[in-house]
Amino acid sequence: MNFLNMIEDAVNGGQAPALADAAEAHVSEMPAEEVEQHLQTAASNADANGQPDVAQEIQEMIANKRVDPEELKDAAIGYLKANPQVISQFAPSFAQGIINRIL
Repeated sequence: MNFLNMIEDAVNGGQAPALADAAEAHVSEMPAEEVEQHLQTAASNADANGQPDVAQEIQEMIANKRVDPEELKDAAIGYLKANPQVISQFAPSFAQGIINRIL
């Protein structure tokens, strides 16, 4: 099973809170600059996958928080906790880091 299916199964199977907590732990440990890069990737992937609203939300978050990298990390954590299904738009290595925390 690939990580996209794992994320979908976790969200649909009632593990969204565990996925959100894992996302918080994963992002908290990353340097802020790396978080911004992952958010850029997620926005591009969301746009390419026909989710322009998600892409726009992520881009706006980046633009609004670019001045303070730690604030961007906090915003990313809040966004992922509220929308764990969006994890599927991130790079495979990012998503896998989250999935590994709930396995």
